[in-house]
Amino acid sequence: MNEMTKTLKVLLVLLALLLWPESMYSQDIYTQTNELSAQSSPYLLQHAKNPVAWKIWGNTALKKAKDLDRLLVISVGYASCHWCHVMEEESFEDGEVADLMNNFFVNIKVDREERPDIDQTYMTALSLMGKQTGWPLNVVALPDGTPIYGGTYHSKTQWMAVLKQLKDLYSNQPEKIRSFGKDLKNGMTEALSVQVPLEGANLNQLDLANGMIKWQKKWDLEWGGLKGDQKFMRPNSLEFLLSYGQLSKDSLVLSYVESTLDKMASGGIFDQIGGGFYRYSTDPNWKVPHFEKMLYDNAQLVQLYSKAFKFFKKERYEEVVAETYDFLEREMKLPNGGYAAALDADFSGEEGLFYIWTPQELKALIPDGWELFSAYYGLLENDLWEDRYWILQAPEDIALFKATHGLTQESFEALRSEWEQLLLEARNERGAPLRDHKLITSWNALLVSAYAEAYNAFGDAHYLEGATQLYGLITSLAPEKLRHINKAGEATPVFTQDYVYLSQAALALYFSTNNPSYLDAAENNMTYLNSRFYHAEKSAYAFGDTADLMAPLYVFSDGVMPSDNGVAAQVNFLIGHIKFQSEATEKAEKAMQNVQAFISSDLENYTQWGQVYLYELYPYYELAILGPQAFYFAKKMNQLGLPNVLVVGSQTPSELPLFQDRYAAGETLLYVCVDYSCKLPVSTVSEALEQLQ
Repeated sequence: MNEMTKTLKVLLVLLALLLWPESMYSQDIYTQTNELSAQSSPYLLQHAKNPVAWKIWGNTALKKAKDLDRLLVISVGYASCHWCHVMEEESFEDGEVADLMNNFFVNIKVDREERPDIDQTYMTALSLMGKQTGWPLNVVALPDGTPIYGGTYHSKTQWMAVLKQLKDLYSNQPEKIRSFGKDLKNGMTEALSVQVPLEGANLNQLDLANGMIKWQKKWDLEWGGLKGDQKFMRPNSLEFLLSYGQLSKDSLVLSYVESTLDKMASGGIFDQIGGGFYRYSTDPNWKVPHFEKMLYDNAQLVQLYSKAFKFFKKERYEEVVAETYDFLEREMKLPNGGYAAALDADFSGEEGLFYIWTPQELKALIPDGWELFSAYYGLLENDLWEDRYWILQAPEDIALFKATHGLTQESFEALRSEWEQLLLEARNERGAPLRDHKLITSWNALLVSAYAEAYNAFGDAHYLEGATQLYGLITSLAPEKLRHINKAGEATPVFTQDYVYLSQAALALYFSTNNPSYLDAAENNMTYLNSRFYHAEKSAYAFGDTADLMAPLYVFSDGVMPSDNGVAAQVNFLIGHIKFQSEATEKAEKAMQNVQAFISSDLENYTQWGQVYLYELYPYYELAILGPQAFYFAKKMNQLGLPNVLVVGSQTPSELPLFQDRYAAGETLLYVCVDYSCKLPVSTVSEALEQLQ
């Protein structure tokens, strides 16, 4: 056991065993605001009237800590976070706690959605301490920002005990605690940096096979998702598995994806009345959600269900996309045309209260046809959440439900529409959960890609219109002026994910519209990103500017959103294949060496890279379509959702390498190409499909 681990264990044991009596600090009534009152973040503004003298992250706060030689409290959360609200109410609104924090610490509040770089840095510290990650994230650090303690939610008693113990340790044994901080900082620097292998990547299918074997042991084959007391949806993982299952013809993988999608769509994790998905399920059966709704979740799930529809052809998947779209347009769309970050889980001081129903409420709303209504939504008298509420679910097999109850398709749709409208109106009379109105560039870019994919799957023009309008809004600034959070008059930071998600969105629109301006935009974004955040010696992109962080930050694993470096590798691969740019393709290939070891050991957290692995290890096709019917044929091909097939079309002669010298006036020709070498042209989609086989 090394010295860092020994010291850490001593600190954690001391903190866990310590129970401090109530202190003699005063219970003052605070009415003044703190430094957060000048911010625009809904989360920071929620804490503006706390008696804690919160400061914003920056040189001013760090300098004060150094000048006073005080420890820092760095508390990270976000506006729709339920346990953030709970800890605020129990501790940060309490005068006794505030006195302790104000008298002995410099206190910083961070909105993790505004500063994901700070959040990622201190989450890494929490992982190195062997702690469970989550929000609120509460870190105690040395005056220079080096963490010495971290955790998530604390009760008032726990929080005060932690602060008192660390205050005394820093006062009485400063060198010991600084030494611990130095060791932890070194560990963080190593964890956050890039360890470039001595040899280049040697990609092979055995890596994927080994990773899949380890991953499959965690699968819940009955209820979908991963085994455990809680269920997270992980759309990026399921999208990878869908592609992998198709390419490898693995029926178990495809069955697992289908089952998971079915269970999620019918469970309480999906808002059966208003549409849209909640953040995660607090039980193994997708029934009881954590009720916040996040834009990034719903954007990725629109894309996932659209892609899944192409393969499974399930009507319910199309309904899920349509209902989620309606929710986003109705409840998340901002006046300027962008989309808000989140809706709060809490309502009137209680989690989920906006979305749940008492038996008395529902029976009063549905005086007639109760038996059919309760059967459809899975309402049982002895199955109440917290012994008070029903959470609406839906039948997994709607066709069986209709047959069992003698309903035609028309009568069923009319009845369900009537129920949904009635309940939605009643629910809206309650008010609305708090909406975090931040317009986050990367999250909105995910929605552009999702809407473009929905258009490919279903052909409805309103999806494409939504994608093009949103893309136009968030790209109204030149790449060098792009911001992570769109705030009038504020120079907020920007991160690699903003550029690569936007480039991915531009490519999605190019594939959906065949408009070359989107291809140019994707390339321009990557060109600027390469000049700003790319480090050739590491074959990787930094997360963002790191001047005010302890160490350069590189992110390779997927979290609730895909890895920015993984998406960059995918974008570089695609641009390289469309424009025959070997430099872009080589960037993607070199980047793979950074994660090869993780593909076989931890595939479930590297599925964005797994997608690039599929590009490299299975035949990858370019399908170039030229002529008067090019757009029509391209649309037909996009509806099929074939993995590892890139479809581009042009109705006129083009200098794009895939099209060059292949146009024939008056004819529509389809060229199937592999590694820049094309087969003889054909004139129908069916013939092209034969060549793709």
